[in-house]
Amino acid sequence: MPTYTTHCQNCGDSGDLRLSFIDYDDIQRGDKKLVCNQCDHSCEILFDPSSVQFVMKDGETGSFPSKAVKENKYRARRRQVMAKREQDHVFKPKLQANYQGIETGTWKDAREFARVETAKEHGQLAATVVAQTYDPLVEKGS
Repeated sequence: MPTYTTHCQNCGDSGDLRLSFIDYDDIQRGDKKLVCNQCDHSCEILFDPSSVQFVMKDGETGSFPSKAVKENKYRARRRQVMAKREQDHVFKPKLQANYQGIETGTWKDAREFARVETAKEHGQLAATVVAQTYDPLVEKGS
């Protein structure tokens, strides 16, 4: 409820009075009268806007949170839920050391197997080129 400053024209007395909006409207229309506490004559209402206080919600800017803030929070929660579902339901294959589908123990073994098999069929130069494709996997594995 806003606080209004009242002023008596007869005795000069002034004071603060809290009125609801309905009471204020009744006084403005003349349905209700304010009387001075000192001399029982009619009082005049002066509005003091500095005494009106509002309680604001605590958003990012100290005011009402905007729709974008609410949407961003919703999307962040949704991303967390979907990430967990993806972990539970999406198959992520693991890379196995092999050469042409034949599994070997390590990537070094696969590189040597590739070098030997390619050298038999296509020569030493081709064997070196094929073996070099396994180098990043050998480095990563060791």
